[in-house]
Amino acid sequence: MSLRNPLAIALVLLVAPGGCKSTPPSTTDASGGGGSTSGAGGSPDATGGSVAGGGPADGGSAATGGALPEPEPKLYPVPGFEACVHAPVTEDCADGWCKLPPSCFVMGSPEGEWHRGRDSENQTAVTLTHGIEIQQKELTRAQWTEVTSLDPRGPDSCTGPACPVSMVSWWDAVHAANLLSEQRSLDPCYEPVGCTGELGQDLTCTGVADPEKSVYECEGYRLPTRAEAEYAARAGTWSTFYSGDITEYQDSASCLIDPALEEIAWYCFNSGNRAHIGGELESNGFGLYDIIGNLGEWTNEWQHGSSSPGGEDPRGLVGTSDQRLRFSPQFNSKSYLLSTAALLSDPWDVRSPTTGFRLVRTLPD
Repeated sequence: MSLRNPLAIALVLLVAPGGCKSTPPSTTDASGGGGSTSGAGGSPDATGGSVAGGGPADGGSAATGGALPEPEPKLYPVPGFEACVHAPVTEDCADGWCKLPPSCFVMGSPEGEWHRGRDSENQTAVTLTHGIEIQQKELTRAQWTEVTSLDPRGPDSCTGPACPVSMVSWWDAVHAANLLSEQRSLDPCYEPVGCTGELGQDLTCTGVADPEKSVYECEGYRLPTRAEAEYAARAGTWSTFYSGDITEYQDSASCLIDPALEEIAWYCFNSGNRAHIGGELESNGFGLYDIIGNLGEWTNEWQHGSSSPGGEDPRGLVGTSDQRLRFSPQFNSKSYLLSTAALLSDPWDVRSPTTGFRLVRTLPD
């Protein structure tokens, strides 16, 4: 992983007065690239997607005072969790998929972190006993069409074939996972029941058959568990983001720059209020792009409102709640909402221009 230094950008932007002033790039992707589900897919957005100008809004300076600190990721061991040994972090990616090894890692955030969830982000050791393969980028509009034979719906902000698909509900995502499994002669992971409507339009279901069955018992494609998503995003780090810790401000109501996000994530300060093609910013140590920021991503499980119980392969069940967890807030979110440990959710039939997904599969032992 080669993260360029965002501090120079931050120091230049801080001298500009006023709030988060952004001049959005062009609202459509002129790229002709697409990429299949088996490929990385897509050339960069022809519009470029530059960093937005502006500085701390309403005089909100960083709590550390004046100049913003240079981000530095925190690596293992995690204090208090020295027995949790993380597997080596390497980039093992091919054809748009990355393999991640089984490992122990620490979920949650340390006490005192800015805007930390008091009851939902307690640090705990988790052991993932299975290796997984995960899409290197968020599923694209071209891949959606390839898998479902349907044209993707809006929005207008990023419409090229290499743009990440949005306006998809949790039900749309699990149906797409099943279709890809069938296309690759794998047993599907989900059996939706009580379904009405059309895929990608108004599809909704009442639940899944056998909701207490672990997703680790299927061989097909699925959505990641919350633990898998955080493991994939952290890539051997325990800082707020895989690039470093969040910058704390006295003002939390405004859109403020965070040097640790500038090189790795599209968020309110730099996105131009639109989604971007995957791969325009820096990947993490596992080779994953946009695992923080850009689109929020559906996960397999429901909103618990509580910290992970820890242990082996926690919460691998689909369950029955219609409130489904999303991982990583989207391109119009403030920095603290992009915390790797943050818990956010939506009803499973919601379709939003800020939500998409990426698929995973449990690798055979």
